[in-house]
Amino acid sequence: MKKRFRILLVGLAAALTVAAALTATSSARPKTVINVGIDIPFYPMFDYIKALNGKDYFKGKPYTVNFDVLDATTQVPAFGKGDLDVMTTVPSFMPRVMDTYHLKVQYFYPLARWTVGPQLLVKSSSPYKTLADLKGKTVAIQPLKTRFGAEEAAIEAATGQNIRTYFKLKETDAAPQELALGRADAAFIEAPATYPLLATKKFKAIYSVHDAFLKGIGDPAVMNGGFIARSSFIKDNPQFIHDLVAAFADAWSKYQKNPHTINSVASKESGIPEAQLAAVGTILNLVKMSPAQKKVTQRDVQTWQKLFPLLEKSGFIQKVPANIPSLFVITK
Repeated sequence: MKKRFRILLVGLAAALTVAAALTATSSARPKTVINVGIDIPFYPMFDYIKALNGKDYFKGKPYTVNFDVLDATTQVPAFGKGDLDVMTTVPSFMPRVMDTYHLKVQYFYPLARWTVGPQLLVKSSSPYKTLADLKGKTVAIQPLKTRFGAEEAAIEAATGQNIRTYFKLKETDAAPQELALGRADAAFIEAPATYPLLATKKFKAIYSVHDAFLKGIGDPAVMNGGFIARSSFIKDNPQFIHDLVAAFADAWSKYQKNPHTINSVASKESGIPEAQLAAVGTILNLVKMSPAQKKVTQRDVQTWQKLFPLLEKSGFIQKVPANIPSLFVITK
């Protein structure tokens, strides 16, 4: 009996030694690599943080971060395959991501809101003054399959009708040019595509997604582009999620004090002229965004509970998510 007990003690000691060795090995592992993607190459805070990555933000952290600028056609597949841990998208795209890649995802930080959003532009001399004036008229728009559903949901919210039948819709990659050349009565476009047209003073905006959502849903600042990640990633990486949000909150605060401090760095990083970044920041309302609007709130959840049915009705998504509140991480 005593001999057997001694053997057990020796075995336990050996097991503890192995466990200690494994723990030491674990603590010496290389840093975790986290990949964050965006499909908006002209978003100034992202380019700013990307430029300072490793020098200021995320310095000395137990992980390294890669910031990638993709486009709307490559970002979602990269996320679906697992090449990206975090990406930016509009909540409207979450059902598509979940259905296509069988993932559970959550939205945890807003980067913009539809305080203007896509706008209906006409020539300054146009007789069309209102949304109703354009019913049945030729409206150029980027192919809806490349969009995020804002225009579709907006027309459903404002008129109760499908955008494809409300307008004589002309889907094209050259929507601004179609308006400029007189081949369309209006163009339904957003920044930065609106910038060169409005700058000439020969065109004007007569309606926006913001106008539609304010009228149809009662929300003056609908949350759109922001960060999403797999639910499991958010659960397993709380420190990184906290650090990422803190980094963008800090950069945003600096931007609101003096946009040039951010835009000058972002311009060098992205190659986009600083003047254009400044214009985009104005159109996205980045300077005037309130502290409350930089958070995910219960009101945002309630708004999207109204928007998802409109997106289903318009055909943008196949079905409304079963548990919409679970798709959002409320900011504490």
